[in-house]
Amino acid sequence: MKPLNLTLKNFGPFIDETIDFSRFEDSSLFLISGKTGAGKTTIFDGLSYALFGESSGKLRQGKEMRSTFADPSEPTEVHLTFSHGDHVYDILRKPEQKLFKKRGDGTRVQSAKISLVVKDHKGKELREYTKRREVDTFIQELLHLDANQFAQIVLLPQGEFRTFLIANSSDKEKVLRNLFGTRLYQTLNEQLKLQLKEVNKGIEATQQTIEAKLDQLYWLTDIEAEQTVERQLARLNLQQKEMLEQQSATKEAVTILQQKKQTKEQEKFQLEELINDFTKKALLEKQKAQLDETAELIEKLRTEEQQLKWIKDHQSVIEKIDEKNRAVLSYTEQLQTNQLEQEKQQELELHWKKEHETSQSQAAALAQIKEKITKLQFQIPLYEEKEKVNKDIQQNQQTLAKINSRLTEIKEKQAITQKAYQEQQLIVEQQATIEKDQLTLERSQEQWAIFLENWENTQRLEQRKERLGEEITNKKTALAEAEQTKTAVYEQVKKQKSQWAKMQISRLSLLLVEGEPCPVCGSLEHPIQNEHQEFSLEEIQMMESQLDELEKKAQKQEALAAMLQSELTQAQTSKVELTSELQKQEKKLELSREALNKISFLTLSEPITEEWIKKGSDEFEKAAHDLNQALVQVESAKLKSVELASILEQQIEMLKEQENQWNEKNQEQISAKTKLKTISEQLQTEDTSLAEVLNEKQQLEQQYTQWEEMKETIEKQWSKVKETHLILKNTAVHLAKEKEASLAEQVKSQKQLEQAISESMFDFDEQSLRLLVQEVPKLEKITEELTEFDKKKDQLTFQLAELEQKLENKEQPEIDAVEAELTSLSNEIQSKEEQYYQQQERIQTNEYIEKQIKELIASVEQKWEEVTALHQLSATINGDNPRKTSLERYVLQTYLEEVLTVANQRLGLLTNNRYQFELNQDSGSYKNQTGLEINVYDDNAGTSRSAHTLSGGESFIAALALALSLAEVIQEQAGGVLIEALFIDEGFGSLDEEALEMAMEALETIENEGRMIGIISHVSELKARIPQQLQIKTNGNGQSKVTYQMA
Repeated sequence: MKPLNLTLKNFGPFIDETIDFSRFEDSSLFLISGKTGAGKTTIFDGLSYALFGESSGKLRQGKEMRSTFADPSEPTEVHLTFSHGDHVYDILRKPEQKLFKKRGDGTRVQSAKISLVVKDHKGKELREYTKRREVDTFIQELLHLDANQFAQIVLLPQGEFRTFLIANSSDKEKVLRNLFGTRLYQTLNEQLKLQLKEVNKGIEATQQTIEAKLDQLYWLTDIEAEQTVERQLARLNLQQKEMLEQQSATKEAVTILQQKKQTKEQEKFQLEELINDFTKKALLEKQKAQLDETAELIEKLRTEEQQLKWIKDHQSVIEKIDEKNRAVLSYTEQLQTNQLEQEKQQELELHWKKEHETSQSQAAALAQIKEKITKLQFQIPLYEEKEKVNKDIQQNQQTLAKINSRLTEIKEKQAITQKAYQEQQLIVEQQATIEKDQLTLERSQEQWAIFLENWENTQRLEQRKERLGEEITNKKTALAEAEQTKTAVYEQVKKQKSQWAKMQISRLSLLLVEGEPCPVCGSLEHPIQNEHQEFSLEEIQMMESQLDELEKKAQKQEALAAMLQSELTQAQTSKVELTSELQKQEKKLELSREALNKISFLTLSEPITEEWIKKGSDEFEKAAHDLNQALVQVESAKLKSVELASILEQQIEMLKEQENQWNEKNQEQISAKTKLKTISEQLQTEDTSLAEVLNEKQQLEQQYTQWEEMKETIEKQWSKVKETHLILKNTAVHLAKEKEASLAEQVKSQKQLEQAISESMFDFDEQSLRLLVQEVPKLEKITEELTEFDKKKDQLTFQLAELEQKLENKEQPEIDAVEAELTSLSNEIQSKEEQYYQQQERIQTNEYIEKQIKELIASVEQKWEEVTALHQLSATINGDNPRKTSLERYVLQTYLEEVLTVANQRLGLLTNNRYQFELNQDSGSYKNQTGLEINVYDDNAGTSRSAHTLSGGESFIAALALALSLAEVIQEQAGGVLIEALFIDEGFGSLDEEALEMAMEALETIENEGRMIGIISHVSELKARIPQQLQIKTNGNGQSKVTYQMA
């Protein structure tokens, strides 16, 4: 992979710059120079972002690299062209960013965009990718590198590798860990420690849970204190058998009581049935007596029912008589009303006849009105034209006044704009002074940033040292407690073993036979054989169980003490390393402090406090902000000056336009006045307005219309009155005939009713008959009551006869004694059942708790095995072994040996085979000095010596060979990809003349290998030695430009 062109738009300090790497193709060694902060590293951020979408240090995303000086409407983008093999690749990336709208106000969010074009060696486009996932996958498969590996291979931190060469093993480990990705082993060690801590916590929690579960067990009798878990579980098994026997006896007693209760309940049921029959018979007899008392009332209802049935049959005749009477009365009233209406219509007919005659006499006057309306109709157009011309004259007059007002306003604004333009020009002239002040401030800020970084690093190391001291104190206390507990437990084991031996000896002495030798002393006589205490096998086994538990406890305590000792040793080693690092950092702080005191901008007080640091930062920030604001005002003034000049031109054009409009409107006004004079001469009455003429015409037309409408109304009303009068006469004749017919029907129906009354079996006249008609609605209810009475009486008679037969020769029973016996049996059964379920609950609870305790005991035993294994594994991985080498450092030794093998080939060429790298195999006093120490074999001296003994020039040559070889090994690790460009960052500033000469010779040797090499440096000697240069220059306002210097 070889970069050809890199274009950065609005990226970091670059607004629109293109870096043409192809210029250095003929002479592949070139220098990249520029001030601190000019943007040298930003070039590599651009390369990394174009290829992988992230900066070289992963500190910033693409959208965070946007230039602070960018036009708000212009996007940030990076365009890279590079060659690889036989193809050329163009890749363009734009991050997601917020931009000002080019049209209108406000902002818009532009989404991220990407494009990758693949071309052949002739420049012909082969294919294009526009999706991020496709591009990222293609680049990674093409280069076989990710962003981290690319940054490690392409950009060599030369200064760091000189430090790396002479660093101790711990410092080398930190560098190699990042390069070869072995952080996994460090993470594994931390996870093992955390896991070990968690398992110990789990054991303690489980033991507490077991104690709590034992307290939850139910005991028939109090248990002795301080009994072991095993003895408590053995006693629990015996108690469970006893409780099961008690439960079985309780259940048998409940069964017997339930059988007795069932017998008594059957007896009670038979007695309750007999009592119910006696009660039912008494109730039926009472109901029958109540029915007999209502017999007279029932007979009256039967008579009333017959009368109402007869009346219901003749009710229609009575209703017809009443209907005809109402009809006769209605016809009489209608005839009277008709007569009155006829008289009223005669009067109205005379009134409308007179109105008709009056309207006929007004015809001549109306003809004159119509003629006058016709004359006015011809004059209206002239009056309308006159009104229109008058209106045009008034509008023209108003327009002319407005134009005069606008002319005055434009002239005033023109004067204001001219004044503002002059003010903005004064601000623009201040730019040179502001840029000079800003350059001075940037130099001060660089030294301040270095001081702050050193001060923060010192503070952080002091805090770490303090925390580590507290940790060591805590671990010493914990270790002392663990050792004390371990000693006490082993003392208990010793005593317990002694007691166990006594029991064994006592038991064996009982088995001695007189005349046979004792297995302990060899004596053939055993005079005190019977004096020994006799122990049972169970007691000896219990003693063995207790001894086994104590020995396990002792082993666990010993493992805990060993783990604490390991952690304490590791912490003490870390403290020694941290103290050395803190001393180096304090020296750096002192140097940066001396440099800072030389700055006139700020004086460092004693002692340095966070308040002073904050105040200094605030002062720098305020000064930078003020200068930036001043530059912003200058840029704003430039834009405003251009804008105001444009406004002045627009105002001049507007002034000319308004003057032309005034001339046009004035000419229109003169023409309108001439036309008005011509129209006025044609009118008879010049002073009369159009509205007055229209009003007069409207009034005349209204008078004529009113007369026409009144004439039509009179004719209609006269005709209507005559028609109504005729209808009333015909209606009167019809009503008289209907009245006569209704009278005849009434007489006929009256005779029918009188005949029916005389023939009936009841004694009533027409008046009483009409009263009874009102009672006919009760007939249905009376009939229902009589039917219900007969039905109920029949049912009572049948039920009484049935019960009398059933209860014959039987007496009222007594039930109280039976109920008392049942109550007593129920209470006794309930008591026994409660006892049974209580026993069952206690048995089941004990069984469940016993199962949980056994599972917890098994869990604790398994966890203790896990603790032992984890502790041993953690100690091995952490380097707590005779070689003082952790697993990660062992892996890194393999990588470093491979790097040194490759580096020796290059170092031999650079030093005429004088020096060779060797990995020191000796164990140091501490872990930080073991495993990764590098020696140098000097062929002239025939011995190996430490890399610390190399001179400045020699150490640079060695570090350069080591750095290049490390990059080569990383390339092989990444899949053998060939990177044809290499950039070496700094590392030359501390070399003397002889060492610098050796470094240049080494670089020229590497140049001959055909790789493009860029040197990033401030050293002036390199500028003289390397004619091909890429120079990054600032313009004083934070922006940078790219220039080239060629041989």
